[in-house]
Amino acid sequence: MRPFDLKNENYPGHREGAGLETDRIPEDAVLKKHGEFIAFLKRSKTSVDEKETFRNYLSDLPDEEVIGLYEALRDEKIEWEKGFFYPNIQYLFGTAFEREKDYREQQLWRENSQQQREVTRWYEEAKEKSCVWWIENHIISRHSISSCMSCGACTALCPAAEFYDFSPRMIMTIVQEKDEAEIIELLKSDTIWYCHQCGSCKPKCPRGNSPFGMISSLRQLSQIKGYHVESVRGRQQFAARHLWGGNLWNRACTLYFRNPEPIAHRDFGPRFALYFKHKEEMFRRIGACPDMDGSLSGRKVHPDTLDEVRKLWQAGGVLYLWERIEEAARRQAEELGISLDSYHEKVKSEG
Repeated sequence: MRPFDLKNENYPGHREGAGLETDRIPEDAVLKKHGEFIAFLKRSKTSVDEKETFRNYLSDLPDEEVIGLYEALRDEKIEWEKGFFYPNIQYLFGTAFEREKDYREQQLWRENSQQQREVTRWYEEAKEKSCVWWIENHIISRHSISSCMSCGACTALCPAAEFYDFSPRMIMTIVQEKDEAEIIELLKSDTIWYCHQCGSCKPKCPRGNSPFGMISSLRQLSQIKGYHVESVRGRQQFAARHLWGGNLWNRACTLYFRNPEPIAHRDFGPRFALYFKHKEEMFRRIGACPDMDGSLSGRKVHPDTLDEVRKLWQAGGVLYLWERIEEAARRQAEELGISLDSYHEKVKSEG
């Protein structure tokens, strides 16, 4: 496939010759101050020592400066005839810098909130209660089970049960029996993380139960109690919190178009690998907006829009759950004697 000419190539909705201009918007003073760190971010390969050096560099910066630097990089733009292209987003996503910025920024959001949200107050109360209390009172768990007769229809058609040692029927039995010790063991196991949340079990249940809804509720409880770090799949919630959570917080989507790299998705086949190699070109050819202004897929979301959706996540208790995951990860990393970045790589790759 021929190289894509970013400056002169046409794409749907633009006239002949429309493209990127060569003159950049003048750089902000914030960017000039941190030039060496920015150069580090944009390098494709960095040594362990370099990573540690720049992690220490971030540690010495106050919260407002870390957030300001991230936003200045995110918003740096190149003029496009009908908008702008934001070249730094691809260097920021999924980095230790973004993870550190998110952690600090979300702490400030919680601290600056005028009052604790209703959902967060409920989670705080639930953290000190028994697991049985949660099952009887959490709105999702209460609506997920009426009376299970253990027929096994859920397990018989469960896609996850075909590949893992996993039984939704067993989970519903444990929940019904309300044995606190057994529930805790379940929350510490990989079992509740094998569910794909496809929802196949719910319409097939003759009693109208929702095993996948109950599992979703138990996952929240496991994170609130800190039991999730006892299992491989549970620990991976730290990586997930910064993958999907990082995308939601910074790009208002769960999956950024640069995320699904072929090496991690070999089952997608060679055509996907070819697409990913030329993703910017492919996106523009179908009229999308990769890291650009616009209204379609891949667009750069306006900061005001991000602010609005962040308020919704805060109201729904998401920041509290992310905080619990973060605290558990930092505590376990310290116990293991490794850095938080090393812990992140560990949980991403284990299992």
